[in-house]
Amino acid sequence: MVYGVENERNEEYSYTFIAMHKKFRLRDIVHDALSTEKKRQQLLDRAHRPSRQLNDLGQIGVPLDQVAVHLDQGVSRPNVTRPRVGAEFAFVRLPYIDAFVLYSSNPDGIEQARQLLEPDYLVIPNVELALSSPPIRNRLRRTGQRLTWPNESAIGEARRKGITGSGVLVGVLDTGCDADHLEFRQKRVDFRYVSPLDPTTNSMRPVQGFDVDGHGTHVCGVIAGRNVGVARDVTLMVASVINSESLKTNLDRVAVGLDWMLARFENRENISKPTIINMSLAFKLGSIAAPQVQNIMTAITDLLDDLVAVDVLVVGAIGNDGPGTVQVPACMPQVLSVGAVDWNLVVAPFSGGGVSSFTPDVQPDIIGYGVDVLSSLERDVDKDSWYTRISGTSMATPYVTGIAALLAAANPGLQGYGLRQRLISAALPLSGPRDRVGAGLARFVI
Repeated sequence: MVYGVENERNEEYSYTFIAMHKKFRLRDIVHDALSTEKKRQQLLDRAHRPSRQLNDLGQIGVPLDQVAVHLDQGVSRPNVTRPRVGAEFAFVRLPYIDAFVLYSSNPDGIEQARQLLEPDYLVIPNVELALSSPPIRNRLRRTGQRLTWPNESAIGEARRKGITGSGVLVGVLDTGCDADHLEFRQKRVDFRYVSPLDPTTNSMRPVQGFDVDGHGTHVCGVIAGRNVGVARDVTLMVASVINSESLKTNLDRVAVGLDWMLARFENRENISKPTIINMSLAFKLGSIAAPQVQNIMTAITDLLDDLVAVDVLVVGAIGNDGPGTVQVPACMPQVLSVGAVDWNLVVAPFSGGGVSSFTPDVQPDIIGYGVDVLSSLERDVDKDSWYTRISGTSMATPYVTGIAALLAAANPGLQGYGLRQRLISAALPLSGPRDRVGAGLARFVI
């Protein structure tokens, strides 16, 4: 039986499902003792292996086009399959996360695909995710004056030592990034737009970064803005996966964005670099049909485990619904969950915390500045750059991501789980219960 609801895409494809390979998960084949480069090479080897299921899906009568999507430095992405317009069933292979996205105009197409893919693949319905929507304050015009972060953060100390995040990759899954904003004008922002409208078009548009909402631009500014950022010299990879109108998205768009980010390891210059992914996305279990909850959580766990296996640190916002609440996936053990404090190190009343149903550990793991945080917002028709102050764990999360980037830049070889543990052990202890303050304030301590 196919569970799910019609999605918001082109009406030609009313049903969207995701198929995650259950075998060959990286957690099962990658050994902790391997170097980061060798771990990521195993990811690339898995992505390049022939896919029997690719041919099997093509046998159910769907005409397919084979296209090669070219990455930077002329590297080609393997086995990317996209459907022709007019097909009742279509699919896209995501080789780096070892998954397929399945599109169909009726439940029968999904059921046929399920019969071909199971038991090797776990087939789950698409899931809606959303941002906790923080209020946008009055816009501020601000010129090249640099933001001074509090002494407790030790960001100033990092800058005096010449540590600004150089050599670290940071992926951001959000509404986008205005790459022509003053904060990023002198920076190359590796940007892709993941289309929400039509799976038959090129869903990875390599265009100059844009952001209709401003949330992603604010997040990127906190991480890497020239004047307001914590770690201004990181390499930004931004996937625009969130609708600006609703601040919502779907798991398939997130999967496409993550697949693209992992494909960056095809570039040999990136294969051993510290890599951090910043996520403010979440979904609530109550919004998912009961028969599918366990399968969906299993698939998300597999995906996160793969990221951890190749030394990628995932940093996620715990949510803005206050004490006793946590959001998925931030509360999962593979993610470093982040709560928010104000400039006086007082926990914000909206900051989430508590115990999730996935782990006995108390959330959040760590705290960042998340009240009235100044950062980039947008440009106007005169191309003037505007800023704003926003509150939310979505703002605390990029602060922690930036601190993580500084620590990684200062400590060659510190990645993934080791970087996570260094962040927690170096945190500034704060007074308050564990479910409010976590390990304390993230700070730069070599």
